[in-house]
Amino acid sequence: MTKRASIASLIPASQDIYRKIVFEIADGIIGIDDHGIIRLCNPATESIFGWQSGELLDKPLEVLLPERVHGFHQRLVAGFQSGNTEARYMGQRSATIVGCRKDGTEINLGITILRTSAAGAPMMVAVIRDISDHVRYQNDLKRLAETDSLSGLLNRRAFRASVLQSVSANVAKLSSMAIFDLDGFKSVNDRFGHDAGDDVIVRFSEVLRTSIRATDVAGRWGGEEFVLFLPNLKANEAIAIVERIRANFTSVDFNWDGHLAANFTVSAGLAFAEPGFADFSDMIASADKALYDAKRGGRDKLVSIEMQQEALAS
Repeated sequence: MTKRASIASLIPASQDIYRKIVFEIADGIIGIDDHGIIRLCNPATESIFGWQSGELLDKPLEVLLPERVHGFHQRLVAGFQSGNTEARYMGQRSATIVGCRKDGTEINLGITILRTSAAGAPMMVAVIRDISDHVRYQNDLKRLAETDSLSGLLNRRAFRASVLQSVSANVAKLSSMAIFDLDGFKSVNDRFGHDAGDDVIVRFSEVLRTSIRATDVAGRWGGEEFVLFLPNLKANEAIAIVERIRANFTSVDFNWDGHLAANFTVSAGLAFAEPGFADFSDMIASADKALYDAKRGGRDKLVSIEMQQEALAS
C-alpha cells in the first residue's frame, strides 16, 4: 500500500472519531455563521441550556444569553471576528460569561472560541463548559473569608476594603463612620454564659442589618464592637439611622432558660467626614473617640463629632 493510499484510508476513520468526540463530549460545541445564527450544535449544548434535540439550530445566538448582555456580547464577538487571534478564552478570573437556559435560569460559562469555515463559509465555533458549581464554590470561599462567622457581617479586613471602595465611588460626598459598643457585655457572659453572649451579638447584628440602607457598609469590628459606614448622607440623616439602631436594640427582649433576662443597651460614636475626606484610619479614630465620650457619659447614648481636618487620600 502506498503512503498516499494509507493516508486516504484514514480520512473516513478520522471523521468518525471527530463526530464521536463532538456528539459524546460533555462540553457543549456550537457554531454560528457571520450573522450570529446557530448552524452547529451538539447534544451537550442542548443539555447545558435545557433545549430539546434540534431546537437550537437556525436560532440566533442571543437565545442563549440574558437580554442585559446582548449588546456587550455582540461587541465582544465582533471584536474577536475582526482581530488577528484565531482562538480565545472568553471571561476573566474575576468575571465569567453568563448564559441563559431555556427556562430563564442563568448559568456561569467558560467559553473558548475559534474561527474556522464550513463549506467555504466563515464560522465561529465555541466550546462551552458549565462552571456554575465552580463559581458557587469560589463565591462561598470568598464569603467565608470576608464574613464574621457569628454575626454574619463583614469582618474587619473586608469592612475596610468595602469602605475604601465605597469612598472611591462617592468622592466629594459627605460620609459618616459609626462605632457601636454593647453596654455591659462582659456581665452577660458572666451571668448567663457565653451562649447568651453569642445571642446578644447575633441579635444586635440583625438589628444593625435591618436598619440600614443597601449602600451602607456594616461589620463586626471585634468582640462586642461593630462598625457602620454611611456614605452620601447629611449629618442629621446619619444621626437618625444610628439612633434608630440604638433604639431598636434597646427594645429587644432576651429570654434565656425561660427567664426574662433584660433589655440591653448600646453606645455609639459617630464621626462626620467633610466632602473629599477619605482617610479610613482617621475616621475610625474619630468615631472611637466619640464612642469613648458616650461610654464615659453614662452609656446608652450617641455622641457625634464633626471632623475638620483637611482632605487626605486613603
